[in-house]
Amino acid sequence: MSISSCQAYDIYHEFGMQHRQFSAASNANQAYSNSALSINSFYSYAQGEEQWNGELWLRLDKENSERNHLDLREFYWLNYGEDYEWQIGVARVFWGVTESAHLVDVINQTDQLEGLDGEDKLGQAMIHYTKQIDNGQVEWFLLPYFRPQKFYDVGNRFAPPMNMDKKALYDSGALQRHLDSAVRLTQHYGAFDWSVMAFSGTNREPIVQLKGETGQAFYGQMQQLGITAQYIQDAWIYKAELMLRKNRAHVLNQDQKSRISAVVLGAEYTQVGIFSTVYDLGYLIEYQSDNRDKTQVLGQNDLFIGTRLAFNDSDSSEMILGVLHDLTDASQSIRLEASMRLGQSTKLEVAAYHFNGKGDNWLQQLNKQDLLEINLFWYFSH
Repeated sequence: MSISSCQAYDIYHEFGMQHRQFSAASNANQAYSNSALSINSFYSYAQGEEQWNGELWLRLDKENSERNHLDLREFYWLNYGEDYEWQIGVARVFWGVTESAHLVDVINQTDQLEGLDGEDKLGQAMIHYTKQIDNGQVEWFLLPYFRPQKFYDVGNRFAPPMNMDKKALYDSGALQRHLDSAVRLTQHYGAFDWSVMAFSGTNREPIVQLKGETGQAFYGQMQQLGITAQYIQDAWIYKAELMLRKNRAHVLNQDQKSRISAVVLGAEYTQVGIFSTVYDLGYLIEYQSDNRDKTQVLGQNDLFIGTRLAFNDSDSSEMILGVLHDLTDASQSIRLEASMRLGQSTKLEVAAYHFNGKGDNWLQQLNKQDLLEINLFWYFSH
């Protein structure tokens, strides 16, 4: 929205219907299918150099009661100047350039109850200041409140193998109110973009501690350095993400490395107008390396290969197919996503997932969870 001396506001809503169909019964005798509704409301008001934005999210799921929640995804105030910007409130920030993993994306907590790709995020309370500099910008963040992940109960799809204690453990004596901080420098030089970011505070990824037959999430303190790079050369895009993390030593944190390093290196090539049509076909390849144990995370020695088809039509139709293959034990996950608009106010999204985890690979817990997901959205304003 352009900012002028005039007042401007925009209110619109997204009503969604979701159906998930699973291909097999799981070991816990879980249902073959489930359906859910969602309402996403967006609000924006601008006057002069100020702007208010809000997003309210409601999920209603009959089969999985844990997904029934009302969440304030965003509600923040923006103030613009010639070379600066203030953002104060609850917001979402995305960092990263690669397709198969987002190693440096550390500000917001992942909403594990919504999607399987880790791209659904909870809102984060923040004071965010951006300063424009030559060829880029510098950003500072103060994050005064931490939001823990929520887990499915045993008996539902994608649940941990044990019941989880609703109360989390924290390394910091301030618990959820530890003041986290971050800084990010972004630079652009022609076709080359790079950024470096540093974060200090509560780890967004919990370690599950066992208390008898019950699990409890533990959130330690960490410092993280991240680097991204992207270079565009004709039809090629070269991408890289690097993450270095130091976990603070703690008696409850002995199953996690004190120092973590991970990297994603990849390239994408786009073939414009394939077979003399208006369609564009992209080819993606990325390599993932991570020094953590394969029982904890994906990507220790994995290769991602994918393709993206853009129809370049008035309905913004597109499709992406990707395969993540573990080069050590041959575990695989396959993801297909497609979307298109149906008229001016309706959108259809389809996703399919297949999992084949072997041995003690982290992916093994998703075996028998193959699914087809269909989302239909209606947009309306007032």
